[in-house]
Amino acid sequence: MFILQPAASEVLADLLTRIARVAHRHPLAADRLLAALSVNAFTAGDTAAGVDALYARFGLLEPRGSALELLPALEQAGALAAAGHFPVQAARVCEALGRIAYQQGEYQLASEQWSRALDLAEVSGHLQTGVAARIGLGQIHYAHADWARGLRQMRDAGEHLAQAGKDGDDSYLAAKLALNIGVGSFETGDLPAAERHFSHGLAAARRGAHRVFEAEAHWHLARAALARQRMDWAVADCRLALDIAARHGYPWLEAAASRTWTEIALARGDNAAAVRSTRHALALAQRIQSRAQARQAHLQLAQLLQEEGDAVAALDHLWQHLALQSEIERLSLPARTTLAGPPAEEGGAPVTPEELLLHLCGQRQRLAAAPPPEALAELKAASARILGLASVVRWSLGQGGLGANEQPRYVDLLTRHGAPLALPDAALHPCHAELAGLAGAAQARIEVPLYDGAQLAGALWLVDARATRAWTRQELLIASQLALLFEAQGA
Repeated sequence: MFILQPAASEVLADLLTRIARVAHRHPLAADRLLAALSVNAFTAGDTAAGVDALYARFGLLEPRGSALELLPALEQAGALAAAGHFPVQAARVCEALGRIAYQQGEYQLASEQWSRALDLAEVSGHLQTGVAARIGLGQIHYAHADWARGLRQMRDAGEHLAQAGKDGDDSYLAAKLALNIGVGSFETGDLPAAERHFSHGLAAARRGAHRVFEAEAHWHLARAALARQRMDWAVADCRLALDIAARHGYPWLEAAASRTWTEIALARGDNAAAVRSTRHALALAQRIQSRAQARQAHLQLAQLLQEEGDAVAALDHLWQHLALQSEIERLSLPARTTLAGPPAEEGGAPVTPEELLLHLCGQRQRLAAAPPPEALAELKAASARILGLASVVRWSLGQGGLGANEQPRYVDLLTRHGAPLALPDAALHPCHAELAGLAGAAQARIEVPLYDGAQLAGALWLVDARATRAWTRQELLIASQLALLFEAQGA
């Protein structure tokens, strides 16, 4: 378990801290306490406390391979958080759903959930969930073997964790992030940096008594030792990882470390031990429905059994490996195009949003010379076409627009954030009450602060037709460029 920063209330924070201490020795008792706490809070109508207790329970069960059983409860909690206008709690639910999807190899769904969690964390200023979501998105790049890009994502998470660290040490995220940066360093060939980060992860795990990350650190250190051909170190660290994982019931980690033990057994010339270890890894992966782990174990077994001369069994595992690989690739395909596809030009191919934006940017001089109302109307129509929007609203500060008296929290949010805000669910805006009644306030949208020099001058709302929409990073980038064009017309 880890400490929620912040929890829905101080009373809840105190309860979760005490249950976390129970969890170290009696995880089953802690699970029962968290389940009761969550159910009682929901029954009493305290949605925020109910979601937080459920998220803490997820944190307890996930490394033990039981998170999937919480899927229906998490989905229901997400709906309640949206209906009750709790963006922080909704972000936590999305972060948890992303981890469940990731473990099952559903990388597209995981990416969508973590992107949504990040958007909600950004709009509500919640650093802890934002860091966790960034780590998740980095893991998506790792899953596709894009190690360099994933490593950049992890380092970006590190910068945000440093900001969060001003409010206290988050040993859980510090350990998780250090280990993931170590993985990226290892896979990009920087072994000294990898070992350094694995050691930092181990130290943070011990500091916060996060046994799952302590075991994971030993597993990664064993892999690094194998790369250095230090068999004594590899054996020692892998045994520690397997021992902690088996004693505390961390099946994902035990499966991963078992596959590394297979490599150690092969290096010792013990093929039989290698087969036993890999079969054990496969059984664990299948138990927790981890497609990626099972795929890797099937491939290992195919290679091992081929070397033993059992071609029939080897071929069977190879086919299962390929079937899982195909399923993971299918689940990784986007369910929709990243941007709403504009209609095709007459006699030509569809014009992409990027091409439309480029064309619009080329019209700046003409728009600057046009009457302001005509230029503004053209910009709005072009923006709606590029992003597939229902409407575009340009708000100014002052009379007839946004006011410090009427929308004080929202004006403060725009001033502090200074960057585009992706709002996937209109109900989860942190300033929902202040904005109610404004045109576009009931729909999903991207909000971009508009400036006159260094001074906030207003906001650009890029409004979808629906109450919910999963905005992409690409759409945020386009929104930033569109805002510059609106600023040029005078915010």
